[in-house]
Amino acid sequence: MHKILSRVAICFIFMIGISKIVCGKEPAVWEEFKSNFVSQDGRVIDYYNGHVSHSEGQGYGMLLAVKYDDKAVFDKLWQWTQDNIAVRNDHLFAWKWGERTSGSWGVVDYNNATDGDILIAYALLRADEQWPDNKYKNTALRIIGSVRENLAVEWNGYQFLLPGYHGFIRDNRFILNPSYIIFSAYRTFAKIDNEVFWQKVYKDSMLLIAKSCFGSLKMPADWVMLDGKNISLCDERKPYFGYEAIRVFLYLSWEENPQFPEGLEKMLDMYNKLGFIPLWADLANDSISLQNAPPGFYAVFARAAEKAGEKTLSKKLFKEASERLMYDKKDYYSFCLYLLAEE
Repeated sequence: MHKILSRVAICFIFMIGISKIVCGKEPAVWEEFKSNFVSQDGRVIDYYNGHVSHSEGQGYGMLLAVKYDDKAVFDKLWQWTQDNIAVRNDHLFAWKWGERTSGSWGVVDYNNATDGDILIAYALLRADEQWPDNKYKNTALRIIGSVRENLAVEWNGYQFLLPGYHGFIRDNRFILNPSYIIFSAYRTFAKIDNEVFWQKVYKDSMLLIAKSCFGSLKMPADWVMLDGKNISLCDERKPYFGYEAIRVFLYLSWEENPQFPEGLEKMLDMYNKLGFIPLWADLANDSISLQNAPPGFYAVFARAAEKAGEKTLSKKLFKEASERLMYDKKDYYSFCLYLLAEE
């Protein structure tokens, strides 16, 4: 009798845990994220890319730790970040850490990724608000200053940030990544660093998003080229809306009154008609992938739909995202998007 009751109790507890995840109770998913992707020493692991870690992933993890009031994990993530990828002469971070050809583990690319630097600085400032500690803020100020001094470029009177220190300037042309634009971070930086600079970057980056949408779907591109007076699809990259540009909708949805690209309505209409969100859209050839996007994409579109006033559709998309999320416990990026898209 006791064994039967024990089994019933175990099943009951298990079902409660699953229901919390499926119903979108974020703390349960945060616990799942920590268990799946955060190592004991504090690095966020990207299993689909050879178990590497990125400055971006560390920044996402730190932001999420603040969101869920998890100071122990925040400090662990931040300590690993300082110990392993704060290796440059400036205050930017090496963007990629993983297994080297020799078999040892360490930094494998010393170039920075601007979104990683911004996410880490933004997370430090959010942490300083939540757990006051001047070391967080002072360090963030050094990172922000280095971003401004090393990565800013002017183009036809506009102020933008390069995606990284090396590799994105071609004579008088610039390669930019619209998904590296994190508007809420720019607003926060403007309060403590160079207000005029960050307000201009914010305003000009809004224009860049508007000018970086192509094809009949009018979706933002993963990568664009600034040449002369033109903004076009980058001819050195695939002409896609996909893995990168999904974050354009995420970061815009963090704004109080976001100005979404026209493509949001078109993509939501496509979902209603086809029953799925494509993994990518080819903006040069007006074609889409027949492969379903991961649940993190669904969560981002759910948040954007909610902000756009599509409450019923938003709930449907979040429900589908929640139900599918636990089927792939190796996709750190999808988990990040899901958690970051939740209110």
